[in-house]
Amino acid sequence: METVLLSIVLASGLCAVSSHAGRTYHYVNEWMTWTEAQSYCREHYTDLATIDNMEDVNSLSNLTHIGGHYVWIGLHRTDMYSWMWSLTDSSFYKHGEMEFRNWPTGESTNTSGPYCGLMGDDGLWSDPPCSAYYKAVCCDVRGSNVTYHLTSSSMSWTGAQSFCRAKYTDLVSVRNNAENEKVKELVPPGTGVWIGLFRDSWKWTDGSNSSFRFWYQGRPTNNARLLANG
Repeated sequence: METVLLSIVLASGLCAVSSHAGRTYHYVNEWMTWTEAQSYCREHYTDLATIDNMEDVNSLSNLTHIGGHYVWIGLHRTDMYSWMWSLTDSSFYKHGEMEFRNWPTGESTNTSGPYCGLMGDDGLWSDPPCSAYYKAVCCDVRGSNVTYHLTSSSMSWTGAQSFCRAKYTDLVSVRNNAENEKVKELVPPGTGVWIGLFRDSWKWTDGSNSSFRFWYQGRPTNNARLLANG
């Protein structure tokens, strides 16, 4: 997306709005393509903005209301796909728990593309397209207490993610066999439910491993207020 669209760029810098990750975001009022914005931010600050959670989204949205335009962020598409959990808080996972998987053969069947994690009524996982419609299991995290909630309606994976973040904490992260069994109990017979695992090729330019995404429902789109490069 190498088009001059707007006049605002977000970068990790020394003023404006701070995040819990120790970043601050600087407001640059210049017209640039995404590539030009990346070069500018790396020269004058640290990089284009990385966003870790909804608190960052809300802070940056308030900041960009000053200009009332779209803004570039540091998310860009690569050729490398990897599996990540929707729930990004690293303190939620013990060592090795982010890597827990329960594929039927030990690994997913799809080696590329934007697929998402689905748990069947046998507790085994599959990876259909994220646009497919299924019910989902949300998790509500209150300190060390985690509860699970099955949605009443079917929706796409991104729709389920938005719903779970609005009503609870996020789509469920399955960290071990015991949790897999608990979530399995909620799966309606003969079908599957979305869990918080997703596979995509989007990366943050500063090298952050944050899996946070906040696309419009359905898929990545050019119409988001915070714009990624793809």
